[in-house]
Amino acid sequence: MKILFFIHGLYGGGAERVASILLNHFCEKHDTYVAVNNFKAPFYPLDNRVHLIDDRIKTKGARFIPRFVKMAHTIHKIKPDIIISFLVTGNNKTLVANLFCWRKIIVSERNSFKHERSFKQRILRRILYPLANRIVLVTNEDQHRFIFHKKCLTIYNPAMLDHPNEHGSRQKTVITIAPHTRWHSKGLDLLLKAWAMTVQHFPDWNLEIYGRIYGELPNELTCLPHKNVIWAGWHDDIAEVLRTKSIFILASRFEGCPNSLIEAMSQGCACIGTNCEGGIKEIITDGVDGLIAKSEDVDDIAEKLQTLINDENLRRKLSAGAIEKAKQFDKNAFFAKWDNLIEEVVKK
Repeated sequence: MKILFFIHGLYGGGAERVASILLNHFCEKHDTYVAVNNFKAPFYPLDNRVHLIDDRIKTKGARFIPRFVKMAHTIHKIKPDIIISFLVTGNNKTLVANLFCWRKIIVSERNSFKHERSFKQRILRRILYPLANRIVLVTNEDQHRFIFHKKCLTIYNPAMLDHPNEHGSRQKTVITIAPHTRWHSKGLDLLLKAWAMTVQHFPDWNLEIYGRIYGELPNELTCLPHKNVIWAGWHDDIAEVLRTKSIFILASRFEGCPNSLIEAMSQGCACIGTNCEGGIKEIITDGVDGLIAKSEDVDDIAEKLQTLINDENLRRKLSAGAIEKAKQFDKNAFFAKWDNLIEEVVKK
């Protein structure tokens, strides 16, 4: 079987990571291609059996029509049995290009339905998504929002890290994972404000922020207090990092199905998330395997932080619950769902 993947790039981010995971899986059994229009070197490991296609438009000026022509040409050249597309803007473009080819196609939303703020893209999604054979979502919350398309299903992101064999001592550290370029959606400003309220009571604790750093931090972050805050950048062995930290937090304003939260739970961190739009509240059961804070409520985020820091027994309870919950996001079950979906679509 030939599988053709369309995504803007493979240079970092949650959607790109899941795409890389799927590509590496598909190429074990299928002839697998990925077309990218931002041809940077893949950030995540990519099997050399995956055919990487440079789908950039090199013409100057208007790129609207050339983009579809280029994508349609790629589809005609590869003649895939099925196309898979990630992210709403790319999904819309792929669906238009496929009008000239009529191949089986699956499109996947990788964030909360309400995250897409472009009015144009929302209208195009409403018009074009019914052309897809199936739509893959990453939260059940969004199912009712796609009432215009009855072919939706939810496939949560997988926990790719191995579960820890032993539970060692953990540092007095709160950790979050977010590139500073996404500071607003990840609520890094909210977290820094909540941390400033927390660290004055717990001066022997640190906040470590992991994620790729591109250039200077924005003014919205540099103007906030940074006592006991460490910008740790990217770390290749994030599993080892998570296994040594006590608390993981996402202070997000919106999310899809956050990989970082699932993997922090799999490594036994006591986790805090917000009840923002998206998948956090579908992953964490409040008080059982994590704590839920009110979205964009700095006081409540600070209260949840202080509660966990001050109660080691609660941290241990939530840590044990988190490890059990993460088992529901088994990578083999994830691969099986995608394999079954592709087989179903191709056979119809």
